[in-house]
Amino acid sequence: MYPETDIPSFILSNQEWLTILENLPMSDDERNMRMQQFEISQDQSKQIIARQLDDIFVDNIGDLPHKGLATLLLENDTVNPQLLANVLRAKEAGHLSRESMNEIVTTLIGSNPTVEEIAEYAEKNGYKPANVADLASVVDSIIAQRIDFVKERGMGAMGPLMGIVMQESAGADGKQVSALLRVAIQKVIE
Repeated sequence: MYPETDIPSFILSNQEWLTILENLPMSDDERNMRMQQFEISQDQSKQIIARQLDDIFVDNIGDLPHKGLATLLLENDTVNPQLLANVLRAKEAGHLSRESMNEIVTTLIGSNPTVEEIAEYAEKNGYKPANVADLASVVDSIIAQRIDFVKERGMGAMGPLMGIVMQESAGADGKQVSALLRVAIQKVIE
């Protein structure tokens, strides 16, 4: 390789060279290793690294659920990460349903509300998750109405009934519905 003739050469001191070496960005291998400490899928990890969101993820994870923040960040990668973290904190505190998170993020873009403000917004706009006791009564009612279907299909009734329960109880958390429905169906088929 020929030296560049348009740029004058200069000499770096040992200290300058060491400073440069100490401040190099992380290699792809180092970034991959760093992401392995979090409980997220390999696919999420690869997407976060490929989209150069890993620093944002690491800086904002704190006490948040790893998969939850990874999903929210990948779905809203241009949004203020503090907003995403606060929406996830509000969801974890039971102030809003998982299904409403992206809609709330979209509505609140450009602001930096606290968890309490997000909770208040969710309450006012019907994003608060259904009460577990109310949800259990909805599940029991639907099982009672479709008892023959449940006896015939067993656990195969789970999918069709899941949709019905979710429709009946707007704002319900899908995981809660699934858990309650599974228990109710098992009681019937045993």
